[in-house]
Amino acid sequence: MEFDYEETTYKFYNEYAEKMGLSIRKEVVVKNKCIGEVTSRIFVCSKEGFRSKDKRDSLPKHPRAETMAGCDARLSIKLNRCGNKFIVNHFEEVHNHALVTQDCAHTVPSQ
Repeated sequence: MEFDYEETTYKFYNEYAEKMGLSIRKEVVVKNKCIGEVTSRIFVCSKEGFRSKDKRDSLPKHPRAETMAGCDARLSIKLNRCGNKFIVNHFEEVHNHALVTQDCAHTVPSQ
């Protein structure tokens, strides 16, 4: 797939995420140092990664709920200099957690 702008890609992936019942976030951006132009970007599931250990207290009285599950779902795009369009170069759709049902999809953070 090709997209004219990075933001167009984000909107497309966010609409896909809403239909699937998940939330996404912008993870990595690579820019050209000379002109500041975005050359690649990775969008990931909001449950990607794991929370780091709290350094302040080893036994917190009221720990926060675990929200990250190490999900590997992502969409990666790169700028094609010939056509000056963003091309999807990697898409991983497999999730390791339960997805939200359609009637509750509006409650996920990116929606």
